[in-house]
Amino acid sequence: MSSHIADQQTTQEASLLPADFATQLVRVLPRLLGQAGALPDDWDVHATTYDLPRFDSEERFGARFARTVAQILDEDIKDPARLRELLFACGLPYDYARLGQPLSTVYELYLRAKHGAARAFSFASVTKPWLAIIEAPGRTAPVRIYAEGTLPISERKRAALRDQRVTLHELWTGPLPARADGGDGSADALTVWVRQQPFEGDLRSVAADAVCYAVPGGGVLLLCDPARVDPHGIQLIRKRTVAALLAADALHELERAAGLAPRQFTEATEATCTGKLRAIFPQITDASYFCTGLAAEAALFAAAAQVLGPRPVTLFFAQNGYGGTGQLITEVLPLQCPIVPAPLPVMGHDASGRPITLIDRVIEGLQALAGAPACVFLETPTNPELQVHDFAKLMDAMRAHEQRFGQRVPILIDTTLAPMYALFQRDFASDWPFLLVKSGSKYFTKGKSTLGVAACARDPLAQAIMGRARELGRDADSFARPSQLADLSEGLADLPARMQQIGAHTVQLAQGIRSALSARGHEITLYSISPEQAADGLSSGLLSFYLPPAPTEHADLVDEFVEDLLARAPGLVKSRVSYGQSTGGGRPDWFYVINPQESTQGSLPEAVKNAQKRDNVQICRISVPQHANLEAFLAAMESFFDRKYGPRR
Repeated sequence: MSSHIADQQTTQEASLLPADFATQLVRVLPRLLGQAGALPDDWDVHATTYDLPRFDSEERFGARFARTVAQILDEDIKDPARLRELLFACGLPYDYARLGQPLSTVYELYLRAKHGAARAFSFASVTKPWLAIIEAPGRTAPVRIYAEGTLPISERKRAALRDQRVTLHELWTGPLPARADGGDGSADALTVWVRQQPFEGDLRSVAADAVCYAVPGGGVLLLCDPARVDPHGIQLIRKRTVAALLAADALHELERAAGLAPRQFTEATEATCTGKLRAIFPQITDASYFCTGLAAEAALFAAAAQVLGPRPVTLFFAQNGYGGTGQLITEVLPLQCPIVPAPLPVMGHDASGRPITLIDRVIEGLQALAGAPACVFLETPTNPELQVHDFAKLMDAMRAHEQRFGQRVPILIDTTLAPMYALFQRDFASDWPFLLVKSGSKYFTKGKSTLGVAACARDPLAQAIMGRARELGRDADSFARPSQLADLSEGLADLPARMQQIGAHTVQLAQGIRSALSARGHEITLYSISPEQAADGLSSGLLSFYLPPAPTEHADLVDEFVEDLLARAPGLVKSRVSYGQSTGGGRPDWFYVINPQESTQGSLPEAVKNAQKRDNVQICRISVPQHANLEAFLAAMESFFDRKYGPRR
C-alpha cells in the first residue's frame, strides 16, 4: 500500500470508533452529501472498481475516516475541495464494489456506533442478512430465527433450512428467549431476530446473537458477539453470493440519517433490458438479472446441481480462472447443494510433452465419471490467457457421452471477456443445454454497475435450470435493482459499435508492445484476440503478457512495471481489478493495468498462482478502453523497457 495512507495502528485499535461517532457523522454528512464536489470520484455511486494502491482494509479505512470526521468538526471545514481532499486521504475499504464501497462502509460504521454493535453488515438483499449466518462455512450451532413477520422465502427453501438445523419462528410477538437457550433445549443455538422495522436502541440489551431488518434496496445485519457469529464467514457469503448494499441505496440511507432528501437515479425494467439483449442475441428466450455476476453464478450453479441431482453433481471448471468463482464453487456451494468441485488446469502437457487443453481435461474427467451427473463451466475466452475453446471437439465428446449413458451434460458459458460472442447462434449450441452466465459490470454496463446476467435459448434442460435459478434468486433476493438495470440498458444500446472500437485498439496495443520489445531483441509471450477471432464475435479489450525476465527489487517484475506506469502516466493509467471501463461524461478513459495474482486471482491457492509464472515472472493484464490514447500509453512504457532491456536497436 502507498506510504501516504500507511497506518501503523493494529487491527484492534482500528476497529474502535469514538463513542460519539454516530452523532459526529450526522453533523458532518450534510457537508459531504449536500454540496457538489465534496466527494472523491471513487465515492461516486457508479464506481465499481478502485485504485489498488489506495486500498488496504475496511478497519483502517474506518479508523482514518473517524479521525477525518472529528477533524472536519474541530476545524469547521466546509469547503468542498478541502473535504474532498480529506476523504481521498482516507484511502479505500475494498478493491471492488461487490465487497463494499466507501458509502456502504460509512453506513455500516454509522450503524455500529449508533447501536453498539460489534459489527454491522449491509446487503443488497432482504433475506441474505439472516441467511448468511446459516450459510457461513464453519457454522456448527443450530440457528433459531425469530421473525416478526412472514419471511419472504419459498416453501422449498423452508424445507431446506430445516435440514440445515434451522428453526423458523414466524409472526413472533413474544419476548426472545435467553441468548444461551435456543428455546428447544439447544444451549449452543444461535438466536437471530428478524425485525419488521429498523432497529432502534442499544444492541447490547437484546437477547439475540444478531438482529436483521430490511432497508430500501436490501437489508442489515447487526452482530452482537463476533465470537458467536464469525464476521469472516458473513463477509464470504456476502461477497460471493450477493453484495454489500448498493452505493446508491447506501447513499440514500446516509441522506436520510442527515435529514436530506434522497436524490433520484434513473431506473429501468427487466423487460427493457431483455428487449435490448434480444436485439443483439435473438436466440435468447429467457434471461434473468442479478445484483452481481457472482450472484448469477451462485444461482445458476446451484440450480444446475439441483436439477441434475439429487446425486452429487461434478462441476468442471478452470482452476486458474477468477478466484471468486473458484471460492464460490469450492467453499460455499458444496454446503448448500450437491456440487462436487472439479478444478482443472487450463493448459499443460502430458507425459509425452504433447499440449493438453482444458477441453481435453473435461473430456477425460467426464469419462472417469462413468455416467454420474456433471456440468461444465467455461470462460471463453479464458482469463487471463485468452484461450478460445475447441467447442467442436467438446461437443463430439458430449454427444458420445449422451449415446453411451443417456445423459446430457449442461455447459455454462461465461463470455464476459468477449461480450459480443453469439453463443446461441453457433451450430454446436443449437440442440444442447448451453446457458450463458456473465458479469454485467464490465462491457455490458461500461463498468458502472455490478450486476450479472444469466440467459438461455430453447433447450428444455437449460430452461429448467434457468427456472430453478430464478426461484433461488427470489429466495436470496439477489436480483438486480432498477438503478442497475438502467446502467445495463444504457450499456447495451451502443455495445456492438463500442466493442468494435475497443477490439481494434487492443489489436494495435498488442502490436505496439510486441514491436517495442522486438526492437530490443526480446520475444514476448502475449495473449490477445486476433483480428480473425474478433471477426468471429470474440472482440475483447483485454490482453495479457509475460515481461521478459529482468532484475527487480519488487516482489515481481510486473509490480515494478505497474508502479512505473502509474508514476509516468497518472492521467492514463489506473491499477484496478476490472475491465470494460468507460468514464463517460466527456472525461478521458483509463487503461487498467494489474498483476492478476494480487487482485482477481488473489483467493487462488499459491501453488496455482506460482504455476502461472514464466521465468519467475507473473502475467500482466491490461484492459483497453473505448477512447484510448494508444500513442501516449505506449510511449509511457518506453523508459521501463529502456531501463530493463536496453534501448531500441
